[in-house]
Amino acid sequence: MKKTTAVSLSLSLLLLVSVFVPSLFVRPVVAQEPIKIGIFTPVTAGLYTYGPWTRQGFELGMIYATTMMGYSNENKTEAGRPYELHYYDTKGSVVDAANAATTAIESDGIDILVGGTSSAVAAALAPIAESYEKLYFITPAAAASLTAADFNPYIFRIARNNWHDAYAGVTYAMDYLNYTKFAFLAADYSFGYDGVASMTTVIEDKGGVVLGSVYANLFDNDFTQEIDALKALDLVNDIEYLFIIWALDFSYLYNDMTTYNLAANMTISGACIDIFSMNAIEASLTPPATYVNSTGLCLYGYELPDNSVNDWMVAQHVTRNIKPNGQFGLQYRVPELFTASAFATAQFLVDVTNAVTDLDTDAMINYLEGGITINCPKGPTYLRPDDHQGLAEMYIAKAVNDTRPGSETENLIIAELVQTLDRNAVAPPVESVWNGEPYEPGGFAPVTTTTTTTTTGTTTGTGEGPPPLPMELLLAIGVGGGVVIILIAIVVVRRR
Repeated sequence: MKKTTAVSLSLSLLLLVSVFVPSLFVRPVVAQEPIKIGIFTPVTAGLYTYGPWTRQGFELGMIYATTMMGYSNENKTEAGRPYELHYYDTKGSVVDAANAATTAIESDGIDILVGGTSSAVAAALAPIAESYEKLYFITPAAAASLTAADFNPYIFRIARNNWHDAYAGVTYAMDYLNYTKFAFLAADYSFGYDGVASMTTVIEDKGGVVLGSVYANLFDNDFTQEIDALKALDLVNDIEYLFIIWALDFSYLYNDMTTYNLAANMTISGACIDIFSMNAIEASLTPPATYVNSTGLCLYGYELPDNSVNDWMVAQHVTRNIKPNGQFGLQYRVPELFTASAFATAQFLVDVTNAVTDLDTDAMINYLEGGITINCPKGPTYLRPDDHQGLAEMYIAKAVNDTRPGSETENLIIAELVQTLDRNAVAPPVESVWNGEPYEPGGFAPVTTTTTTTTTGTTTGTGEGPPPLPMELLLAIGVGGGVVIILIAIVVVRRR
């Protein structure tokens, strides 16, 4: 009778252990914290035409990167953390942008910043990112100073900068057209200043000369004064070729240059810009003046790159009915000028947040400084560690009228490829400066510690003993020991 009672009691204890032990180790399923990305674009003012292109490109890039780059968890990391996109209207204002960024970080818990369409806005966001130690991916702001004199290690730019434009534009003007005497009409802010500076350097390095520069307010609609200044400069110096460094609405500028026949004095630089602007310029001109056949630098056109990533991005515009300029009643469904850079930015962001799952900023900087190349819409794109500048191909292209029946851009002016320029041929010089010194990558690498052996065990540099065992392990040991004791009791009772 005692034997039976002892065995029954032991079996009962075993049953209790089998029921309750698993509950000690099964943790409740908790939704993973999202990775919050703040996207800063002009919506209601400033360069607001470009804002949707960044949003559309970035959102498509997130889908592609999380499903087509070796990952398979749409809009989530492979570990399951969702990406949560928050949008902020910069209104084209450095003050509004700075306030929005501060609110985004302090109140909304934003982990990573993206955008800054205007170079002036990007320059205002960069020190905020540094102050809060947040990564900031600049796109599409192009001022070269952002990754040079105004550099800080928290900013990364996959998009091109002024130097890319300079190499492409000057290559065409000097190597194709054989011009040597130049002048500039540029926007009166950092994008214009840096554009003139970089192009001047390339021109002089190739044996040309810059005769002068005229700057105008980006939002002016009367350029009589600037055109008179250029004509006066031409009378003295005989300008051969005038570079235009501009953004947003080109129509007033080109209309005035046509009205005052500036082209009779000098050749005006050609360029393939965005589809919206090329067709707006064309509509503003009085025939026989036309933008068709304008040839020069081009940073992106939807038919210029020849690769599968660009093909996917172009196709998705039709599949998802994405109209980059739908707010203006334009129906074409193809990527615009800055769509590709936003798409590529998303690719690099997804890559680093999968590699550094805890979003440790130093670790992410160190990872991104590892010499990464990703296949992007503009081909293999290399993120240079020295200045965090992306390097991708550029183009020389000609503006043509698309006469193909059924084309998304039928009867519109688009870019036609003349030449693809290798990313190394247009790579900017490394000029990054931080805290008054040339920046040296690698400073955010994790600090390695030495391992020493003591009489109490193995420690890592501190001389302290081994860390205590975690509670789960202690519970397992305790419960496991109890099970062993119970089993021994059963055996002993049976032997009796």
